[in-house]
Amino acid sequence: MMQRIPNTANTAAPSAWVNSAEETLESVTKCYELLGMAEANGISVSLTEELTEKDDVEGVIVNPEAQGASTKTFQVYRRRWAVLLTVTLLNISNAAIWICISPVATRVAEYYEKDLTEINWFSLVFLFISIPFCFVSTFSVNSLGLKPAIHIGAGLNCLGAVVRALGTSGIFSDLNTQFAISLTGQVIAAMAQSFLLFIPTKVSQLWFPDNARAVSTTILSLSNPLGIVVAMVVSPLTVNEKKDFPLLNWIFMGVAVVAEVITIICVTRSKPPTPPSASAEEGNDQQTKASYLSQLKDAFTCVPYWLLLLALGCGVGLFSALATVTQQILCPLGYSDDFGGLANATMILCGFVGSAVTGIMVDKTKQFTPITKLSYGAAAVMAIVMLELFLVPHQPALIATFTGLFGFFGIGAYPIGLELAVEATYPVDQTISTAFIFMSGQLQGVVIIALIGLLAKPQKAKYVDIQVCSKSDISEIEPKDYTVSLLVVMSLLVLMVALTILFMETPYKRLEAERAAMKRKASEGSRPISPSSSSSSSSSSSLEGMEEEEAPTVIRDDGGSLKINHSKLANGRSPSLEEKEPEICKNGIVEESKL
Repeated sequence: MMQRIPNTANTAAPSAWVNSAEETLESVTKCYELLGMAEANGISVSLTEELTEKDDVEGVIVNPEAQGASTKTFQVYRRRWAVLLTVTLLNISNAAIWICISPVATRVAEYYEKDLTEINWFSLVFLFISIPFCFVSTFSVNSLGLKPAIHIGAGLNCLGAVVRALGTSGIFSDLNTQFAISLTGQVIAAMAQSFLLFIPTKVSQLWFPDNARAVSTTILSLSNPLGIVVAMVVSPLTVNEKKDFPLLNWIFMGVAVVAEVITIICVTRSKPPTPPSASAEEGNDQQTKASYLSQLKDAFTCVPYWLLLLALGCGVGLFSALATVTQQILCPLGYSDDFGGLANATMILCGFVGSAVTGIMVDKTKQFTPITKLSYGAAAVMAIVMLELFLVPHQPALIATFTGLFGFFGIGAYPIGLELAVEATYPVDQTISTAFIFMSGQLQGVVIIALIGLLAKPQKAKYVDIQVCSKSDISEIEPKDYTVSLLVVMSLLVLMVALTILFMETPYKRLEAERAAMKRKASEGSRPISPSSSSSSSSSSSLEGMEEEEAPTVIRDDGGSLKINHSKLANGRSPSLEEKEPEICKNGIVEESKL
């Protein structure tokens, strides 16, 4: 539970709220008694300028287990929201670059004078490039840190968009040259995907406290589907004729350039000066960090992670397949291209709502496994009903309903599954557990798409008159019967979800490590301040050197912070809870949460 105290400190000069070191320590004690810390036997305070980003500190998180010892605290920074929004924008931009040609593929084919098979490579390169770059990106994040990885991803994304736009800028008259240059830009942007798509859990771990990690991961994970929605809306509105296609490239190049500028401004460090949680602090210790190969071994010898690798990968694969082949599955039964796009958009938008619900639930309860099982079980049921309806004509309302329900439970549970993977494999780096789940999804997506195509049968005679596949002016799809294909997909989905529900059990290693670290810190002894003149003198001189807008800030105990025993202050008087709240509680808010 959070307790927030408004900022009242910055308006007074130091002389107005401090006359001596003893009075300052008394004020700190009274402040934290008012926060419910009256039962603690000692607290840790800093009377010096230890934080390099003082004005960015939003609050501190206090360890309530620290009784009879120094209080362990962590800090959260407002900059964490800038980092989150920057990575979100980068993923939206990258996903839009990936998929923006698909909704207008026929017009793009007319522009380049190529067939659809060649145009499809603008989407397929993302699939194939992401697999080898999964190893490159995870190794880079593990070795270099979060900031270099974000900047590499942003740079590649921007460069790819610029090269693709230059290909259709009119500089080159030969269409084959334009096609080659634009596809090269698409390959460069595909390289960026691995650096951006695999870091949501890493950002959450380094910048957010434990009671906000699931929501942070949810926002970041859904930025990629949001980019898909943006592309599905913008592309058809922009490209009405083949001559409009270069404008589409310029639009998404502009978004990529803006995202690059924002990245340069907002992402200035890999992690905050003070960690937001015990596990973040432990992960910052490079001396105890295992090698990249050791972490790979630890991840792939974890049985629960294998279950998540298969189940979450199947969910990602099914989502990718539906985004690719929904149109060709539905058009033999009379559903238009516009309805196919609407069904996919409904799935994604409902997934946003589901993710918000599950993210809040997990942050409040920490019940990763039960919520994941429940969500994926419900998603499997909804998916089976949805795929059955894909075989029935004249049911647009039911198809849209169950597509939305599948998105709510399936996409909604994906970020929670990623957090569960981190818990199961901790202390393996978060990008490793996330990256290989996504790679599993890409591979399973290829398998599902291939199965749908290979197992398709000739169109049933009774549906020949209602099919719209060959009647549409923007598609060249041969109508087929996908009954067997969808039955196989349903069977595969049931198998993966059943394995997860029946056998998925894992300790929450990261949460357990955090609690153990907090108890260990709480058990360390504290040295009370002696009321000697030397201590008083040194504390007073430290205070006098502070600038006018500054006030002492409670931070984590590094061994150099001052400690007091609040049962008897230096002047011999115990504080009174009836006294007014001291103005020493500064930096906007003080946050208290149970770690």
